[in-house]
Amino acid sequence: MQLFQRRLMPLLKLLRRRLWLAATSWPTRQDGILMVQLLGLYALVSVPVALVSDLTTLELANLTGLQQGLVMLRVLLFPAFIEEGFWRVLLLPHKTEGVSDRRRWLIGLPTLVLFVAIHPLNGMTLYTDAESTFTNPFFLGLTTLLGLVCMVAYWRSGSWWLPTIIHWAIVVAWLLFFGGYGQLHNA
Repeated sequence: MQLFQRRLMPLLKLLRRRLWLAATSWPTRQDGILMVQLLGLYALVSVPVALVSDLTTLELANLTGLQQGLVMLRVLLFPAFIEEGFWRVLLLPHKTEGVSDRRRWLIGLPTLVLFVAIHPLNGMTLYTDAESTFTNPFFLGLTTLLGLVCMVAYWRSGSWWLPTIIHWAIVVAWLLFFGGYGQLHNA
């Protein structure tokens, strides 16, 4: 019981505080500008890499409007909202915690490595249809960039919503407009 009170209770309080702060920190106009810049940077790097590596094609998903809407809703919940809640909000210090930039990176980089590493593990265990995609070095490189972009968005904004929107937009664009849906569902 003492261990719980001395170690786990403070940790649980910290995690609850992080969730609350991130969930109630609404993106500002400056955050919106940052989001556009980060999405532009991601597109500038990812589109040529994905096209050259055959990870992406300029192919629309063969889905009805309702199916597209359901894909967009599902992606908003998972991976965007849930993954950002775990990988960014719970594991990274909130901007109000007074953590130095050096310490942020010392915490952030191993978290980023784990975020990327979970994708091949998911492909080999839980989502075997996606194994060839989730173990593709180009996909993992773009996943690293996605994690980095979302990490910077979270650090700068302190909002759960900004990295969630970025993550959602990137995954939806790939699934519905760049052949990702067909790649994952025709494997």
